Amino acid sequence: MKSGRVSHTALKVGFIILALNEKAEWKSRLPQNLAALTERLILAAGVFGYGRRIMSLNKKPWSVRLYEYAETKTPGTFKGIGERKIFMDEQVLAAIDAGAKQVLVLGAGFDTLCLRLAPQFPQVEFFEVDHPATSAAKAKGVAQEGQPENMTLLATDLNETPLSVLMQKTERWDISAQSVVIAEGLFIYLKEDVVLQVFREIAACTGPGTRAAFSHGVMIKKHRLANAMLRLIGEPWLSSCTSANLPGYIGPGWSVIATQGADAGRNLEAYAVVEQC
Repeated sequence: MKSGRVSHTALKVGFIILALNEKAEWKSRLPQNLAALTERLILAAGVFGYGRRIMSLNKKPWSVRLYEYAETKTPGTFKGIGERKIFMDEQVLAAIDAGAKQVLVLGAGFDTLCLRLAPQFPQVEFFEVDHPATSAAKAKGVAQEGQPENMTLLATDLNETPLSVLMQKTERWDISAQSVVIAEGLFIYLKEDVVLQVFREIAACTGPGTRAAFSHGVMIKKHRLANAMLRLIGEPWLSSCTSANLPGYIGPGWSVIATQGADAGRNLEAYAVVEQC
């Protein structure tokens, strides 16, 4: 992502959620208040080209049909976003039930998970990390909604400050606590050596039993046209792996406890949960 600019990918995901919510079968499946809260966060951010008028057009039936058409060309870029949101919510709830005391969302964008769940779990600390430009835009909406006391926003470029260093310096973060870390729609934009480093950093700043739930690209070379378009905005896909190859993708010290999403065909992403071992 280009320095100093709000992530177009983060905004695009938000718009996809709003369009998906216009379909009755998805409106009933998506986490409660997800679409409405996403809309308010994006509007509060005030990013040029993502205002109320274009948001209204985005939810029109013809616009939703365009998203559905795009799904036929790159499976997972419309309905897959909804499946991803549902999966991540479920994994955070399962991790908290299993004893996690902290939730950390990497590359949070305009995701609403912390804002929605923090009030429900006052005994759990919620943290978001994102690039300063995107984090600052998101913070406007969080302030408007009312930031929960147990939610912390961290605006940091992880290319400059390693995650473990950042979290060790974060006052409310406990490096010895069982945690759950979410990396949704992030790793596909990172090179494989960087993904390995992220998992090393997570292990260095969390306690035993920590889980990581994430999405990963699958056979991205089959989607050359879509990736070429992303390169034009400076946010290309850079890595992928099959579920069978996850151990090598994430590195040692983690065990795969669940996967979801087909690796066959032309699906863009799959999802996984791993635990420190």
